[in-house]
Amino acid sequence: MKRILEGACALLLALAFVGFAAAGEQNVLLVPISAPERTVVVVLFDGFAPAELDATKNTPNFDRLKREGAWSRHLVPAFPTISMTNHATFETGCWPAHHGIMSNYFYDPAHGLYGSDNYSDADWHTGCEAMWEAAERQGVKTAALNWVGRWSTKRGRLSTFANANVPWKRRETNDVIMEKAIKLLHNTGPDHPRLIALYFNIPDDIAHYNGVAGAKTQEAVRACDAIVGKLMAAIKSMPAGREGTLVIGTDHGMMDVGPMINVGRLMNLYDIHGKEASDGATAFFYLDKGESADRVAKALSGYSYAFDVYKKGHYPAFAHLGDGARAGDVLLVAKPPYWVVGSAQMPHWAYWLGVTHVWPVTFTPVTGDLKATHGYDPHVVQMHGIFYAWGSGVAPGKELKRVDMIDIHPTVMSLLGLAPGRPVDGKPMDLAR
Repeated sequence: MKRILEGACALLLALAFVGFAAAGEQNVLLVPISAPERTVVVVLFDGFAPAELDATKNTPNFDRLKREGAWSRHLVPAFPTISMTNHATFETGCWPAHHGIMSNYFYDPAHGLYGSDNYSDADWHTGCEAMWEAAERQGVKTAALNWVGRWSTKRGRLSTFANANVPWKRRETNDVIMEKAIKLLHNTGPDHPRLIALYFNIPDDIAHYNGVAGAKTQEAVRACDAIVGKLMAAIKSMPAGREGTLVIGTDHGMMDVGPMINVGRLMNLYDIHGKEASDGATAFFYLDKGESADRVAKALSGYSYAFDVYKKGHYPAFAHLGDGARAGDVLLVAKPPYWVVGSAQMPHWAYWLGVTHVWPVTFTPVTGDLKATHGYDPHVVQMHGIFYAWGSGVAPGKELKRVDMIDIHPTVMSLLGLAPGRPVDGKPMDLAR
């Protein structure tokens, strides 16, 4: 009986693939078996360090991701370990030297200051395609909600379902983004997206002013967990013939900090002629013609307890910033727990109090300032972030010892069955075994 059943199964399989061959005819009618269509949902939670998750109780959905999917405590960001640089690296799979986003603030000789007024404009990229650009070029519809780089001043909307490009403070809320994402996952129209990229500003916004383990930071982490649960449920309830994969990452980690480095005071104290662009734990000095990078580097070298100093062309190997016009003539990298504040970030009252002219180069703010930040050397383990993948094409319970930020883009494209953007520095990860 067993042999008869095995033979019958083999025959049925053969018929499913071959169909029948008419006697005396050369043509064979093939009966296709259609595979489920895969949708990939990519989530970027801002500033999500493993330590923030460790400090938070009751995160059942992250626990489930760990049991049922692939995960890592070491998503290693590009340098500087700061938001805009790593949003671009995450979405393109390129190092900053190639996509051109040096930090949250930097200068371009032709376009001026890059900052919060132009974060969203993809025209600041000097090369490399975002995942939604690469997918759309290959005929796959996408959605990009609240991500930077989803719009171009010159080319317009770069993703079929990109939400409106508005000033940061007027962006759609996380709740609105979730509603739109669930609706897109259940969209049965012919142009439904197969790549849905979602950005959420938590827990970063909260942790900066409440610390890595603060009570409000824990609330933000639980809000992230709730988002994960809703997305998993929405993926499970997608229309028949479709399956989904959830990929979750962050742009950087987070750590509690202490004294600040007063970059404006450094500029005035050593009569440095030029501009500076500072944020987190890094500062670029763009020197005026005639100002000596050697002199500036030597003047700043006396603060080795608080920061390291590098000249352009001699940046550390971990930087991957290149030596183009956007890279500062001199780079300052803070050592934890020090962090930097530039002149432009100082409140108006600070100038009246002489903060940038008479106050110390390093001091600990008394009140009302950051408790946690990022931007340090990516070898600092606290700068590493969370990574999870779950669903179709992902093996359960797979721990990844290290995930590089440049590898997320090609991995997402591979899950979609598409080629990565052009060019790309990363490689797809094997999540299925």
